[in-house]
Amino acid sequence: MSAYTRQAMARLFDRTAETYDALGVDFFGTFAGELLDRVALVPGERVLDVGCGRGAVLFPAAERVGAGGSVLGIDLSAEMVERTAKDVEARGANASVSLMDAQEPTLPDAAFDVVLASFVVFFLPDPVAGLRSWHRLLASGGRLGVTTFGADDPRWAAVREVFKPFVPPELAWTLAIRSGLFATLEGFGQAVESAGFTGVTSVERVYPVKFADPGHWITWSWSHGQRMFWELIPEDRLDAVRQAVLAELEPLREPDGSVVLAQTVRYTLAHHA
Repeated sequence: MSAYTRQAMARLFDRTAETYDALGVDFFGTFAGELLDRVALVPGERVLDVGCGRGAVLFPAAERVGAGGSVLGIDLSAEMVERTAKDVEARGANASVSLMDAQEPTLPDAAFDVVLASFVVFFLPDPVAGLRSWHRLLASGGRLGVTTFGADDPRWAAVREVFKPFVPPELAWTLAIRSGLFATLEGFGQAVESAGFTGVTSVERVYPVKFADPGHWITWSWSHGQRMFWELIPEDRLDAVRQAVLAELEPLREPDGSVVLAQTVRYTLAHHA
């Protein structure tokens, strides 16, 4: 990813910030809860939440480390940081947020006991460089917890195909975040080890993500990274693409009219020796 695209990505998430993870879909919060369970935070720990977004990991992590601990969230999106900072103040949470690049955090060495990165690493221009940076930030014996996406739900393949003709070559990487070092658990584990971590373990879980109806999925898809694909579509084609997506989702309806996405999530844990 070029530096330009990096900033374009930050602006994309600026535009999603108002509705991000706020449209009645059990998604980022659900995965954050399991990540925190697996990392097993304890009171008093110092935690870094990389790519904190609107706080799906940040706020429950702050509750778990308690008043004696601390949680810093960083994000490249200024709008995400501004809105989440207001939420921190309103809640009186034991947390703080800062505008910062996830791949190259300007933070001191060995400053954290735990680094968490939920659905972030595949957005980095150089994921292994990011992992090395996170290793540097951990104290000896510290822990890393990362979530990434696993295999796509094959029933939704036709929906994904609707967007492909509008994706230019320079953004082809956005269609392949489950390829390369993210293609398998083993491959990603080796990448984590190459960054200096030890004791790397990974598991996959599949979650049913429910949308009230096909239109609900479309509204929700504008509220996170999927928005990128909608914005690549010329304005005069948007309605036609929307109708095409609805047509592909119609056969997937459950008896109650809802549609369900089988979302595979990978949890990877590692340690700083």
